[in-house]
Amino acid sequence: MHLVLSGEGNSDIGRLSYKKNTFEPAPMYFLIDKILENNLHYSIYQLTPDDITFIPKVELMRVCKSMKSFPSKKNGQETQLFYKNAMGLSRIAKLKSIEKKDTDAVVVLFRDSDGTNTSDPKEHDNKIKAIEFAFKQEEVSGIAMVPRPKSEAWLICALKDKPYENCKKLEGRSGNDDSPHNLKDELSEILKSKNKTYYNINDMIQNNEIDIEKIDMPSFKYFKNKLENILS
Repeated sequence: MHLVLSGEGNSDIGRLSYKKNTFEPAPMYFLIDKILENNLHYSIYQLTPDDITFIPKVELMRVCKSMKSFPSKKNGQETQLFYKNAMGLSRIAKLKSIEKKDTDAVVVLFRDSDGTNTSDPKEHDNKIKAIEFAFKQEEVSGIAMVPRPKSEAWLICALKDKPYENCKKLEGRSGNDDSPHNLKDELSEILKSKNKTYYNINDMIQNNEIDIEKIDMPSFKYFKNKLENILS
């Protein structure tokens, strides 16, 4: 088995160090890795890092440039972009499977849902459906990793003063970083109060200080269940 992953920015799934030609993971990757470890009984990152292919967003966008949009006029431009991104990542995964002579690829496309606290919840669901439709069309084992409203909400759930309590409420918050009391600033303040930095979160997930089994949020549980189903 090997992983083919793509995120939005350096601080979610991670980044590619072009200087070292290595993948440098961020917290959302380690959530993936921990789910895999709990099911496979080993960490892919620690034991078989060569089985991880990370595709930077800029590279994925180049692949997607000439692709057709989602075959439905009912979907907005952003939803169609999610479809194209998943289609492009699927095709990269197929090429990587040929290169590795290993057809057992698990493909993960990370995108924040964003939106505001007044956004229609169907927008989040439609983005996931668009990604999953592309994976199904391309016949790959792919999962949409789409936190609601964004990845900081998942992390705040585990790190706040009363961890794991009433976390579903976080999904109703705004994903706009310019909004008052936004999630990104809140997470920074929580980390500061613990004398931690954002990248300490990697270790906290790996050593189970952040317990993924206790994160009770619909968007996280949806992703976790989808990934576990692929592994079963």
